[in-house]
Amino acid sequence: MRQRRPAGNRLFPLMTSLWLASSAGAHPSDDSRARRDAIEVSPHEEAWELSWSDTEERLQGSLRPVPPREGQPLHVSLDVGSFEGAPFTGPLVLTLRQAGATHGQSVTVKRGERHWEATFVPEATGPHVLDVGFRTTRTKALHAPLEVSDSPVSRMVGWGLLGVGLLALLGFTVRGMLRAERAEPPVPPSPGTDAGEAPPPQIHAAPEPPAPNEP
Repeated sequence: MRQRRPAGNRLFPLMTSLWLASSAGAHPSDDSRARRDAIEVSPHEEAWELSWSDTEERLQGSLRPVPPREGQPLHVSLDVGSFEGAPFTGPLVLTLRQAGATHGQSVTVKRGERHWEATFVPEATGPHVLDVGFRTTRTKALHAPLEVSDSPVSRMVGWGLLGVGLLALLGFTVRGMLRAERAEPPVPPSPGTDAGEAPPPQIHAAPEPPAPNEP
């Protein structure tokens, strides 16, 4: 006989999403460093490290790649631990949104073998916020600010267009130089000869016949 899941477990993701949305609306500037729900982001060469703690739990994690780029997968790995009591095993509600927005890409993640992991694809550049929601003794909504950079593909396209433009300009310049060379005036005639007058014909004298032999 199947056991029915408690109604509270089914309502938890919805309640957490509403909590995250209301928290984002209450702080549209996302200036959360001075608040207790701010996740500290420490940039490193290979990943951005995430850390947060209060008197009950602590959160650690990472974001890859560095820096996050528009249109490229952003991998999030988190670990939540309890200072006292049973270890935390519940789900996390993760949301990636633009700074100031109340909605974004949201997923409910169950714990894997060791961590909670999710992948997002940022759809725009500029300031973003990663929201992390979970419930232990109370519902907690945490926020990590991050900056999404331009996609390297768009930069390559821009450089390619610039190169094509330079090649086109060079081609037009060479073509203009060749046309100028072909349009140069003819060489003027030498002094003493009128233009358009043909030189006089040369007259050759006929050879004299040989003298007859005398008797």
